[in-house]
Amino acid sequence: MTLSQTKTVYIWGDPLDFSLSPFFQEHCAILAGDRILYKIFRGNAEEFLRLLKESRCIGANITIPHKIDALSLCDKLTEAAKCAGSVNTIFKENGKICGDNTDGTGLLKWLEIKGAELKKCAVLGNGGSARSIAAALSEEKCDITIFGRTEKGWEKSFGSFQDLSEWKDDILTISTLPFEVKGKSTINIGYCYGKISTDATMMLAFQGWLGAQRWFGRTLSAADFARITLLHAKAQSNHGFILSLVNRYEI
Repeated sequence: MTLSQTKTVYIWGDPLDFSLSPFFQEHCAILAGDRILYKIFRGNAEEFLRLLKESRCIGANITIPHKIDALSLCDKLTEAAKCAGSVNTIFKENGKICGDNTDGTGLLKWLEIKGAELKKCAVLGNGGSARSIAAALSEEKCDITIFGRTEKGWEKSFGSFQDLSEWKDDILTISTLPFEVKGKSTINIGYCYGKISTDATMMLAFQGWLGAQRWFGRTLSAADFARITLLHAKAQSNHGFILSLVNRYEI
């Protein structure tokens, strides 16, 4: 396959300097016998839609702040995307641009492996990723409380709402906040450059695994996909540590 024949996948968001996706997605595609160029895109919706319509493009990932904007770019939405009210994965089907949301499903896959009980759960934050996670937990018949600063209205569809100051560390908690929350039963899924927890890495891995299945119709096993993602997360962490030493000691 020549470079001109190589299929393209995009990730649309900003900031993206810390994104692991280009590394593990290209790596996993090669191991599965496929080849893609996974490209970062930071432009506007109109330009992004033009790229999606290109014949070489087989799909995309969407991250903050564009998950809700991506809804209007799609010809068709999966039930998961409709329920979550946002899109994080785009794929093509019979020439149509289709939107899916694998945030909640990716997390559920990891929680299942961890053996977590999903009877009662708190979700910290009520942004786009929190909604998709609450939707997935609701499908599991979990009793959910969403904690945030200001109620947005969607929370009552999946559980109840309380002010963030009311949260107590006494049940399984999924934190979507952009900083680490300490808690004995807290899973932090936010991450930044050079600092990504195992929980966040595994959620990202299973999101990516589901996306790759949409693009190719097949991919590596979930376990192999997770292993490759962990490998790249570790490499990024080491790189961040080396850079901190360079900056600190002016090497």
